[in-house]
Amino acid sequence: MEYTKDFQQVMNFYRDTTPKQKQIFLNLISDTLMFFDGETSYNVDTEFITNFNGIYHQINITKQ
Repeated sequence: MEYTKDFQQVMNFYRDTTPKQKQIFLNLISDTLMFFDGETSYNVDTEFITNFNGIYHQINITKQ
């Protein structure tokens, strides 16, 4: 399968980084993330950084 250059860079990042590095990245972009459940918008909580919950990344959110 042939990927675009941008997608290939993302795949390289995904494959070549550790879970901790991915978590650092999520914290870096957290001010640009918004979540929407169909009715309400949520932002990443600025008081709590993204952290591990077991093997998963836990992103704490607050209502906008």
